[in-house]
Formats: sequence, C-alpha cells, structure tokens
Amino acid sequence: MNLKRIFQGVCLSFIFLLFSGCALYGVNAFFSGLTQGINAGGALSADISGAQNNAGSEPENNLQNSESKPPEINAEAAISVKSNFSGEQKIIFEKNADKELPIASLTKLMTAVVVLENYDLLKKITISENADSQELMETDLKIGDTFPTIDILYIMLIQSSNKAAYALTEQMGEEKFTALMNQKALEIGLENTFFEDATGLSPKNISTAKDLAKLAGYILKNHFEIAEITRTKFFPLSNLGEIKNTNELLDEIPNIVGGKTGFTRMAKGCMLLITDDLASDGYFIHIILGADDRFLETKKLIDFADPVRSLR
Repeated sequence: MNLKRIFQGVCLSFIFLLFSGCALYGVNAFFSGLTQGINAGGALSADISGAQNNAGSEPENNLQNSESKPPEINAEAAISVKSNFSGEQKIIFEKNADKELPIASLTKLMTAVVVLENYDLLKKITISENADSQELMETDLKIGDTFPTIDILYIMLIQSSNKAAYALTEQMGEEKFTALMNQKALEIGLENTFFEDATGLSPKNISTAKDLAKLAGYILKNHFEIAEITRTKFFPLSNLGEIKNTNELLDEIPNIVGGKTGFTRMAKGCMLLITDDLASDGYFIHIILGADDRFLETKKLIDFADPVRSLR
C-alpha cells in the first residue's frame, strides 16, 4: 500500500514538472516572439519612413538640367545662351567665346539696328553705281532700282545683299554710318567688337561669340522686327521676283525666332540663330564663327542646349 502511494506521488511530481516546463517554455517563446515582432515592426516603420524620405528627395526628371556630353564643335568659336524675356542670359555652352574673329555678314544685324534707329523706313532709296559695284548675289539689285528703305532692309537681311547694305549706308555717308555702328556697339557693351563697313566684306569687322550673343539680346528686346524679317523664307519684289532666305535651317528647325548667315573666305561660315525655348519662357541664342559647315555646327548646339526639341 505504501509502495503504491509512493509510486503515485512520483508520477504526479513528474507530470507537474513536465507541465511546468512546457508552460515556462511557452511564456518565454511568447515574449521572444513579441520582442521580435516589435523589432520587426520598428524596422518596417523605419523602412517605410526611409522610403518616404527618399521619394521626397528624388530629383525631378528635368531634361534641361540633365548632364549631357558637350558637342564637338568644328568651328573657331561658338556659344549657346539661354535668354529670358527680360534679357538675362545664361551661358550653356561656349568655345573660344571671347576670341576676336571676322564675322562676315553677321555685321548686317548691326547695320539693321542703325537703320531702324535713324532712318525713315518709307523713304525711297535708289541703287547707285557704287552700290551696284558690291559683290553680286544670285538675284540682286541693279543700278537705278528704287525701293522704300524697309524693302532694302528686307533684301539685306534675307538675301544678305551687300548692294542693299551699301545703299543704306550711302544715305548718310559710309564713314558716319560705321561710326554709329561702333557707337551702338559700345552702348550695348560689345567690348571686343569693331565695324569697318556695313556689309561685312572687310576682315576688319570683328567680334566675339559672346559679344554677338549680347547683340542678339539687344535685338530681341528693342528691335524684334529684325528677328521677324530674318525668319522670312521668301520675300516678293516687283522687279526682282521672289528672293530667298540664305538660312537653310528655316526648312529644318521648328520655332526659329530669327537668325543671320555669314560667309567670307577669311571668316569662313558664320551663323547666329535664335530659337524658342520650348521648356520655359525665353529664347536660345546660338552662334557659330569660323566653320566649314555652319548649319551642321549650329544644329549640334541646338541639340545640346535644347534636348526637349531633339526628342520631338
């Protein structure tokens, strides 16, 4: 009997210890799991918070500010400038932008400025023998041709006619006219620019890409009609027929605001082109000096400065 009770007691003790151990293990496991859950929750919260912060600081996909490989410009000098409507300019690309170089018929942009600020545009001008002796274009003025000053201005800017440019200077005298050109250059702040004549034939007509960008800015702000004239593809004249613009890019580049071509043997190919800024209000001013292919080099500047346009 005593032996039976002892055996029962041992069994009960064993069962009690077994249940106690299981219970203790369960509590520890519970708290361990709870701790891991809390830690995991904290980590998840941190991950979510970090993701939110990263999302907030992610840079905008702004093509205008993206880094692009600068173009390889095969010209003596070049510049691309972003200009707002107030005239403030920011250089986007430049190559030898302060180098003084002959500018050929880009000279005629300043010729146009002097005409607009000093002439009666309705006054008629007759082409003289001296004007007729200037370098001949495919379809050009002849001795005795008479046109209003505004038409002569169109012929000069669209066809790059040297006869037209010379005829305009004759109205006040070549020396006085070029003096006004140089005076205006100083007023605008063209520190490295000098004009020997109004046509651009003289190699002494020099400027820099940076100065020409300033001249373009002055034209946009004060004489926008020059830009409008220079983007005219064709201009009909009674006795000359239809004259065509020398700027081939008018058929290739959309939203051209204005521009001017230039070429002499010494200056080589020159180009000033103004395009609309498609991403924001304002313009791009592109200038090429001393190029074998002025149109190709200008298109390189456009693609680099205005990637929005190149994706169209």
